[in-house]
Amino acid sequence: MKTMDDCIRVLKLHFKEGLSDRAVARQTGLHRKTVRKILKEGGPAVYRRGSPVARPKLGAFVGVIDEMLKSDRHAPPKQHHTAKRILDRLRAEHGYTGGYTQVKSYVREWRHLTREAFVPLEFGPGHAQVDWAEAVVIEAGKMVKVHLFVMTLHFSDVRFVAVFPRETLEFFLEGHLRAFDFLGGVPRRIVYDNLKTAVVRVGPGRGRDLNPTFESFSRRHLFETAFCNVARGNEKGSVEGAVGFARRSFFVPLPTFSDWESFNAHLVEQCRAQYTQLMRGHEKMVGERLEEERPHFFPLLPWRLPTHKPRTVNSLCLVRFDTNDYSVPCRYAHHDVGVRADVGKVRIFFQDQCIATHTRCHGRERAIYEPWHYLALVERKPRSLDWGAPMKELVLEECFHALRRRMEEGQEHSRGTRAYIRVLRLLETYSLCDLTRAVQRAFVLGVEGEEAIRNLLLCPPEQTPSPLDLTGRQHLASYRIALPDPSLYSALAQGVTA
Repeated sequence: MKTMDDCIRVLKLHFKEGLSDRAVARQTGLHRKTVRKILKEGGPAVYRRGSPVARPKLGAFVGVIDEMLKSDRHAPPKQHHTAKRILDRLRAEHGYTGGYTQVKSYVREWRHLTREAFVPLEFGPGHAQVDWAEAVVIEAGKMVKVHLFVMTLHFSDVRFVAVFPRETLEFFLEGHLRAFDFLGGVPRRIVYDNLKTAVVRVGPGRGRDLNPTFESFSRRHLFETAFCNVARGNEKGSVEGAVGFARRSFFVPLPTFSDWESFNAHLVEQCRAQYTQLMRGHEKMVGERLEEERPHFFPLLPWRLPTHKPRTVNSLCLVRFDTNDYSVPCRYAHHDVGVRADVGKVRIFFQDQCIATHTRCHGRERAIYEPWHYLALVERKPRSLDWGAPMKELVLEECFHALRRRMEEGQEHSRGTRAYIRVLRLLETYSLCDLTRAVQRAFVLGVEGEEAIRNLLLCPPEQTPSPLDLTGRQHLASYRIALPDPSLYSALAQGVTA
């Protein structure tokens, strides 16, 4: 094989010293044909195969192999032919006597040359794409799988990501609302895969039967829905790329997860930080192109997450939602109530009035109590103060235990316990912090009665005003105000005119 040094020597002898091809060949020891090739191509001669590779044993079976590989297009991906399986079938069914290497090389070449080609897609402003994805986070020291709602804008390359515990319709709609709020409007057209949360049935061609709630949501916000062909993720390549970007950028290393709202707020800041990126092929940053795209959005109209079908409060003052039980004030026992929920909160309504709000539990078959919901019932059944499950979650400071002991001294028929419970019932109106301060002040003043504590809550202690700062007020420094004479007030009390 001739090196580049050999080629340079040939070129110098021919073009600098003017030697003929024959003279160059004689001086370098190379064949005249080799010298001519170097002079023609300007470098080492490149080998080019003149005809396809001969396959004396495999050639007769190429058509059979092609049919096997074509049949894989209609089979599940995990049940496609491998080169080893093709070899076994060729030997068993067609009498092939060749080796494995020829079959493997041909299969690799066939799959490479028959890969699908695509047309680049380009969308104007106001077009978005949506998809679900999965990632892993660390929650309470354990790795937990979460689901990512991802929306991208093709024109400006803006990406929005939010996390949810499951891929359900309620979280699907909430993801849209969060994305619309992040973008500052509603895109005119949104492309989806055939998501089960949106599509009830895939019809022939482009026909889709949509979930009625999702269809109502899209009509309310005026955006057009479009769906990819089945198994054609390339039709929404923008969001597919954004999914990989989100996993690599926002979830590496594995983030520590504690609260859904705070983590989603963190993701919003991460997405907003991408506004300063300058994407390949563009002269403006992502944030600048988003400002150009916003005039093409529809305005974000008010939308309230749908209320789930009415549920009846049971005898334990609990409402079951998403396999978990949430407490309501005991006066609503056996009433029908409605539930509205998002990823962070569960709100329970009675006749359009919110009667309870809980942090949403994403576990299963758990009871979530608010102790003050049961205090009216506990007053009628005072023994449940010590043994009631909701009361176990009421964490109180020592002053409350001292107050209870003081009230229960020498009590008759739970009278002192009931008085203590009535003090706790002030939590129905006041915060635990305010009630704690009132109880502590009652001890200082030596008035531990129920009414005294209520009055202390109604009349909080006056704040002592801070001294007047005369800095920058030199004109006031010359004034002197005499202190009042207290004896004048005594004279008034005695009816004497000063």
